[in-house]
Amino acid sequence: WLPKQGLAMIHSQRGTGKTHVATGIAYAVAAGSPFLVWRAPEPRGVLYIDGEMPAAALQERIARISVSNELEPRAPLRIITPDLQPGGMIDLSRAEDQRELQPYLEGIDLVIVDNISCLCRTGKENEGEAWLPVQEWALQQRAAGRSVLFIHHTGKNGQQRGTSRREDVLDTVISLR
Repeated sequence: WLPKQGLAMIHSQRGTGKTHVATGIAYAVAAGSPFLVWRAPEPRGVLYIDGEMPAAALQERIARISVSNELEPRAPLRIITPDLQPGGMIDLSRAEDQRELQPYLEGIDLVIVDNISCLCRTGKENEGEAWLPVQEWALQQRAAGRSVLFIHHTGKNGQQRGTSRREDVLDTVISLR
């Protein structure tokens, strides 16, 4: 479901466990370990960009995963959270903010964007044109050999919230229930 150079999205209603799933995936990829019924074939570097949680809460979640896991991460597991960014949290809709991520991407094979609503703030959510800068960035990551996993909210209609254009270049879209 998450191939090398893959672009994927997991979406669900608020409170369903998107961040729990995303941190489990991040840990499994960095450790080359299982998560649910899926297993990362070998350790790969992960950059986890969180737009909501304080660093301490996210570190606590990952520590709980570590205690219950048979393996430790053997590849980088880097985390960016809003409370540790002196200039404010990045907006992946802006090219200058995308460039700010460059130093964190060395040795990274998977970028997890948790979540689109917090980290892609420029433009109107329902307009496809507003998504194009983020889509271009995701395609650049693919070209550089990385996979990107977007975490997003489900709308009232049960589909991912906002423009359907977000799904145009994605390999996998999972609705978490």
